[in-house]
Amino acid sequence: MKHHRVAPSISAYLGEFRLVYGAFDFAMTSAGEWYFLECNPNGQWAWQPAETTTAIAHAIADQLAKGSDT
Repeated sequence: MKHHRVAPSISAYLGEFRLVYGAFDFAMTSAGEWYFLECNPNGQWAWQPAETTTAIAHAIADQLAKGSDT
């Protein structure tokens, strides 16, 4: 998958499954090709600083409270 197609593909996936949020996992080859691995209902950011994980958690909670635009 080309990098410029990743964001629209994520939006399409979320729309197809009527999801407001998903934590996507990808692999990338040395040639820059993206491969979709999975979509998780929650992400894991334990290696990030606490202020980063707090900001992520708040952003996800805000989006979930807002709901889908569709």
